[in-house]
Amino acid sequence: FVYWEFFPDSPRAKKPGGTKNFGEMCDLWFATKGRLASKSLNQYRNALGVWKGMFGEATPMDKLTHATVAAKVGSHPWASAKLLNNYLICLRGVFKLAGREMDLSNPMDGIENSKHQATPPDPLSRAEMDLVLKTMADMKMPAEAICYFEFAFMTGMRPEEIIALKWDDVDFASNTANVSRARTDGEYKPLKTYNARTVDLVNRAMEALVTMSRVGAASEFVFQNPVTKRPWHDERSQRDHYWKPALKKAGIRYRRAYQTRHTYATNALSAGVNPTYISRQMGHANAKMLFTVYAKWIDGSDRGREKAKLEAMLGGAE
Repeated sequence: FVYWEFFPDSPRAKKPGGTKNFGEMCDLWFATKGRLASKSLNQYRNALGVWKGMFGEATPMDKLTHATVAAKVGSHPWASAKLLNNYLICLRGVFKLAGREMDLSNPMDGIENSKHQATPPDPLSRAEMDLVLKTMADMKMPAEAICYFEFAFMTGMRPEEIIALKWDDVDFASNTANVSRARTDGEYKPLKTYNARTVDLVNRAMEALVTMSRVGAASEFVFQNPVTKRPWHDERSQRDHYWKPALKKAGIRYRRAYQTRHTYATNALSAGVNPTYISRQMGHANAKMLFTVYAKWIDGSDRGREKAKLEAMLGGAE
C-alpha cells in the first residue's frame, strides 16, 4: 500500500510529467535569471556548464542523491574555495527549483560553502596617492584619465558607479552626487546593494568635476574615454593605459585600481571620520562590513586615545 498512489493530492505525490533530467532543470533555472546583467548571466552559464559535465545532462533528477552530489563536489579539484562557493549558488538554485517542481528532497542540504580567507584591502598611502596623480600629470596623461582617478580617490565610489555618473546626478549647489546606477560591460544595472545614495564631495572631487565640465560637458555622462570621447565601457582601459603605467613610472608597488576605494576608506578613518558616515558614503549595506574589512585601520585611527582611557582607569588600581 502506497499512500500517495491512492491520494494524488497528498504533498508526497509526484507531480505530473515525471522526472526531468539535470540538464533540463539547469536550463529551466537559468531561464528564471533572464533579468540579470550579461556579466552575471555569463558567469551562471559557465557554472552550469561545469555542473552539467560533472553530473551528466541526461541524469534524472531523482537519481542525484545527497551522497552522489556531495561526493562529486568534494572530489573535484577546484581552483579556489571562492570559485566553488560561487558555483554552488547555481547548483543550489537548480535543486531548489527541482524540489518545488517535482517534490524532491534537496540533496544540497548539508553541503556547505568552503571557507576561504578574503583578500584584505591593500590601499595606497596618502603620499602614494598624491604621487600617482602627480605622475599622471607629469606623463601628460589626458585630463579625463587624471580626473577619473582623482574622483575615485576622493569619493570611494566603485568604478562601475563612477563611469555611470551623469551630470544630472551632480548637485553643484550642495557639492553632492546622487549615485543610483552602475555600468558593467557596457550595460547599466542597479547598484550592488540596490540602494541609491547621496555622496558628499570634498573640494578635490569638485575640482575634478569642474575640469571635466570644461573637457567633456557635451556628454550626458561625467567621465569619458579621452580617445573615443564616449563614456568608459568598463574599468579596463583606465587600468591598462593610465593606472599601470603611472604606478610603474612612480616606482609604486602595483595594486588593482579598485584600491582607490580602499584608499578613500583608510584615509577617512585615519582622519578620524565616523565609520558609520564612511559606510554610508561608500554604499555599504550596513556599517558591519566597514568594521569587518577595515578593523585594523579603525583601531589605528584613535592614535592611542582608547588605550589612554584604559590606562587612566587602571593606572590607580592596587
